[in-house]
Amino acid sequence: MDNAQYNHDDIKRICKNKLDIDFRSNGELNGWFYHNGKKKRRITVSKGRKNVTRGTYKSMSKQLGLFVPEFDGLLDCRVDKSEFIQINDSRNWQRLF
Repeated sequence: MDNAQYNHDDIKRICKNKLDIDFRSNGELNGWFYHNGKKKRRITVSKGRKNVTRGTYKSMSKQLGLFVPEFDGLLDCRVDKSEFIQINDSRNWQRLF
């Protein structure tokens, strides 16, 4: 788990650039991932530059339908957008619990 390495702004920037997630500018930043014209995943990222806590990091990975090692890979550039879609397609875009 690489949560200590990233702050909230880093995660927002990576998700926006890599997955083309459209973030709203409300109190918390809610971002939506669209696939084939439909909303498929939502991620909530807090505003600020604080490091992400372990629980929040795990929650963000679940929101994107990824296990923590897969989320680490997404942030470390080992998983790209096509792999992200492939992972979620294999899980039928269902939520992880």
